[in-house]
Amino acid sequence: MHTPAPLSFDAGWLAGAGLPRGHGRDLVRLLEALQRSSSLREAARACGLSYRHAWGLLGEGAAALGEPLVDMGRGRGARLTAIGRRVLQADAHFRSELQPAFERLHDEMESLLRDSAPARLARLSLRASHDLALAELARACAPQVGLDIDFQGAEDSLAALARGECELAGFHVADALPRAAAAAASLGQWLDPRKHQLIHFVAREQGLIVRPGARIRGVNDLARPGVRFAGRPPQAGRDAANADLQVAEEVAAGRADAGFGLRAAAARLRLDFVHLATERYFLATARRTLKESACQQMLKVMRSKAFLARVSRLPGYDPSRAGEHESVEAALSWLQRTRRHAAAR
Repeated sequence: MHTPAPLSFDAGWLAGAGLPRGHGRDLVRLLEALQRSSSLREAARACGLSYRHAWGLLGEGAAALGEPLVDMGRGRGARLTAIGRRVLQADAHFRSELQPAFERLHDEMESLLRDSAPARLARLSLRASHDLALAELARACAPQVGLDIDFQGAEDSLAALARGECELAGFHVADALPRAAAAAASLGQWLDPRKHQLIHFVAREQGLIVRPGARIRGVNDLARPGVRFAGRPPQAGRDAANADLQVAEEVAAGRADAGFGLRAAAARLRLDFVHLATERYFLATARRTLKESACQQMLKVMRSKAFLARVSRLPGYDPSRAGEHESVEAALSWLQRTRRHAAAR
C-alpha cells in the first residue's frame, strides 16, 4: 500500500534585496518574540537563533524597508518601532488570508497523491462539532482507515448517531454553565447507555481570543465602551468547520478586539488568549461498532505516541486520555457534578 508523502504548506512574504525569503521568515519570528522579551538576546534565544544572526536580521530588515524595525536605546532594552509593529500586523493579515487555503490545499493534495488502494480501505463515518485535532486524526488514520468527517453541530451529530446515519459522533462539553447543562440534555436525549459508548479524544482550552494591547483580561472587560466583539459565524454544516479561525481572523485583521474561541486558533495568528473553560471532546459510538476492526484500528492510532505528539503541539490541547472508554452514565454523572459545582460558585 502506498502512503502519501507528508505535506506542509508555508509561505514567506517578507523578502527583498539583501533579505532572502528564509531570513524574512526568521525576522518575523524574531520581531514577534521581541514583543514579549526585554532584550534582543532573550528573543534570539527563544527563536533558536544566535545573537549574531539576530542582529544581522535586524540590519537586513532595516536596509530592505528603509527604517529600523527595533529601537535599541541604551537602558531601555529592545523595543519595536512603528514599522516593526506594522510588519507583524501585515504578517497576521497575510496568515489569516492564507491559512484556510493552506488547509484546503493540504487535504486536496493528499487526496490527489493517494493511489487507488484507499478505496478498498474500511471506512468510518463521523459527524462532529469542529475540532482542529480531528484533521490530525484523519491524516494519521489514512493509511489504515478512511475517516469521513462531516462537520455539524454537536446535537445534530448525536441525533444522527441515534438515527443510525453515522458510526461516530463528535461533541464537546465544557466545565462551565450553561454549556454543561446543554450537553447533559443532549446526551440524555440521544444516547442510550445500554447501546452507546463514549471515547475520550482531547481536552482543549476555550476562552477569549484577544488583540494584543487591547487590555482585555476577562469577560467583564468586554462591556467597556468601545470594545469590539467578534461574534461566531452561523454554526451550520461545514461553515462551522472554521468558526474559531474565522473569529481569530477578525481579531487579527483589526476588525474586532476579542471573540470566543480556542487557544490554538489564537496562537495560530499570534494573538493573546484569556482562558475561560476547559472542554472535553468525546466521540460517541454504538458498542457493536466499537468492536469492529476499523474502529479498533482508529483507537490504536489515537493511542499511538506519534499521534499524541502531533496533537500535543496544538496550543491548549491535552490528548493524554485519547482512546480511553467512558460510559454514558459516567459522563452524565460528571456533567451533573459540573453543573452543581458551577451553580454553587
